[in-house]
Amino acid sequence: MSGTQKVFGAVKAVMLMHERFDALDQKVKRLDGDLTALSRSHAELAQRVAVIEGYLRGRADQAAAQQ
Repeated sequence: MSGTQKVFGAVKAVMLMHERFDALDQKVKRLDGDLTALSRSHAELAQRVAVIEGYLRGRADQAAAQQ
């Protein structure tokens, strides 16, 4: 293998690695967006559960007071 072929092989390897890193960067960005959305959904769900628990406690207290 000549020196020129080795250089071209190395350049090709670097370019392929660059493409792979770009693809990996895009995947990480998508994952970040997904995790952000999941976190937001989790917080909203926790708030809804708290409201339901408050309602149930209120109804239980009201039922206990009527007895």
